[in-house]
Amino acid sequence: MKPYSLLLVIVIAALTCSSLFAQEKAALQPNVTVLSVLQGSAGKTVELHLRSGEKMGGKISQVSENTVHLSSLTGAEYFDAFVDAKDISAVVVRVTGK
Repeated sequence: MKPYSLLLVIVIAALTCSSLFAQEKAALQPNVTVLSVLQGSAGKTVELHLRSGEKMGGKISQVSENTVHLSSLTGAEYFDAFVDAKDISAVVVRVTGK
């Protein structure tokens, strides 16, 4: 019986931790822009899709009118990137739910 209790605790802990890393559900607001989505996602991990077709993921450090500063790049954690805001075509944010 004890191994089953341990397994149950591990499963519950895994589900709890996975939901902690997900961010709240995104909703489309009136007059929203890609820049305002980025500003609202400061400190969160996102994936940017650029007009060139390239994807770039990382944590949003700062957002200005023209530039987005990404830190801890996905696959290159020791590097930062400065992306021209005009080159961003989509922002992918991990959210909870289905």
